[in-house]
Amino acid sequence: MIVTGNPLLTGVSGKLKNLVVKQYKDKTVVTAVPDMSRRKLTQKQKDATDKMKMAIICAKAITSKPRQKQRACEILQVPPNKVFRAIVKKFLLSDGEESIFKETEQEILDKKTLTTLKTIITTDIPDAELFLFGNRANGAYDAQSDWDLLILTTNDYPKTRKWKLQEKLFDVTIQQGTRVNILLAQKDKWHMEKEYEILRKRIEKDLLPVP
Repeated sequence: MIVTGNPLLTGVSGKLKNLVVKQYKDKTVVTAVPDMSRRKLTQKQKDATDKMKMAIICAKAITSKPRQKQRACEILQVPPNKVFRAIVKKFLLSDGEESIFKETEQEILDKKTLTTLKTIITTDIPDAELFLFGNRANGAYDAQSDWDLLILTTNDYPKTRKWKLQEKLFDVTIQQGTRVNILLAQKDKWHMEKEYEILRKRIEKDLLPVP
């Protein structure tokens, strides 16, 4: 429907509830929002939609981690404010097969290291819950960054347990030229006691559970 001479619609463009308003030179065109409820997508359209969804998921995952976001900016040669769209575009063009969407050798090595650290800790302390904090938890790290681990336990262990465990973990990380720093605390004390309050408030937002 073409509407002219209505001052209420002058310069208006966009969606208004169930109507769409567009401006064409001296004319204002008002149409109903199309009913898409009965629309049937072809398999090709469904595949394209799924591919776009996956591209967006990948872009969100990459840009949520500072180190990966910076790497994406360098590979795609775009500034940070344009990297999200660039990642989506690259995924759609390459079917997600470019190196930007694959783990680096360092990332694979870091995963193996973390698995080894967890195995040592849970073997020595079966009731342990592990959390990463610091740079490796928030994604702003490099190959030489320390491994900062919070270990919460159901039982209360003596401080000597921490030092013995630290020595075992050190033998793993020293091979990569990194260090491991552990904080061992009984769970209830960690959440309730004042001695942990300052540290707890400083790192609790960054805590990343180790699966």
